[in-house]
Amino acid sequence: MADRTPSRPAPAATAARGAGRPRDPAIDGAVLAATLDVLREQGYAGFALETVAARAGTTKATMRRRWSTRQRLIIAALATVLVTPPVPDSGCTRCDLTDALDILTDALVRKVPPGVLAPLVAECAGDAELNDHLIDTLLRPTRTAVAATVAASVARGDIRADADVDLIVDVLGSVVYQRGLFAHAPLTEDLAVRTVDLLLRGAATDFDRLVAISRAKSSHPHRHS
Repeated sequence: MADRTPSRPAPAATAARGAGRPRDPAIDGAVLAATLDVLREQGYAGFALETVAARAGTTKATMRRRWSTRQRLIIAALATVLVTPPVPDSGCTRCDLTDALDILTDALVRKVPPGVLAPLVAECAGDAELNDHLIDTLLRPTRTAVAATVAASVARGDIRADADVDLIVDVLGSVVYQRGLFAHAPLTEDLAVRTVDLLLRGAATDFDRLVAISRAKSSHPHRHS
């Protein structure tokens, strides 16, 4: 005779087995704070997940479930101190571009533990997805703010309408990259002002004459198109 006993529904715990426990924000905060502390004290070369786990009162396995690689953990920790900056737009182009260079310095030098950004960028460069994540998380917010500042200066008529906004941002950023990452000279407020003045004034006494000379001597006409 067939068993007519109705089947019992699966226990709620069994049904929800795949859901897992929710993340504890307290653990996340402790790990990110410990990551910054270890970077400041040990540098990038001395950074160890075991040290972070011990300080945060958790385990490497717990950390790995949240951040799949050490690079993603470090990016997340740096993002906690690199808040999206306000767009400098006071109506004074010289002032705003100086402030823009200052926020680039904040993002790339002052708020990042020394010696961390360069090796982090190098390690992420070989992985397109990881590199995009680094750029989107740490660099793009500041770059977007600076680009908006330059665009506002163009709209006011202070910078030529045909100026390449992205290239101007690159020029400002290159000063910070060069001095911040290689540390061959200090990044000072005076440097920011001199950089902006050079950009706005230009360096040539007679630019058109220099272009004419280069056209006459160059074997690469496409450079002057």
